Amino acid sequence: MSDTKINIFIVEDDFVFIEILVNLLEELKADYKKKGIDIQIQTFYSTKEAGYELSQKPDIVLLDYFLMDDELQADTGDKILDVIKEHYPQIKVLVISGQEQPSVKQELLKKGALAYLGKDKESLNKIKPLISSLINGKLDLN
Repeated sequence: MSDTKINIFIVEDDFVFIEILVNLLEELKADYKKKGIDIQIQTFYSTKEAGYELSQKPDIVLLDYFLMDDELQADTGDKILDVIKEHYPQIKVLVISGQEQPSVKQELLKKGALAYLGKDKESLNKIKPLISSLINGKLDLN
């Protein structure tokens, strides 16, 4: 199992929140490295940028709902979620957003997101265990 790689994309336009997520994932990366599992983390600041790289077939995508693209145009994560689920349905998508409208949450879960977490301390505490369970499920580690 020493060659096992898990590729995680973070699609988020808030630089500070990206750092928070990367720090959480780096902790996981250190834990899994001891088990011979290499976690790769890539960050993207727009859905367009991430869309170009989907052919890498990440295992997990952490996706913000409301993003500004490179030209400061508003974009929403549901568009790339649609592309992921159509072309790469095996990719696990977790939406992490400050968007609190229940209809948005319900729509994204209906479209195939595994979870919808807010950008708050309570949700941040759930990210590592949730990603661990996805990795363990993929690798049948238990």
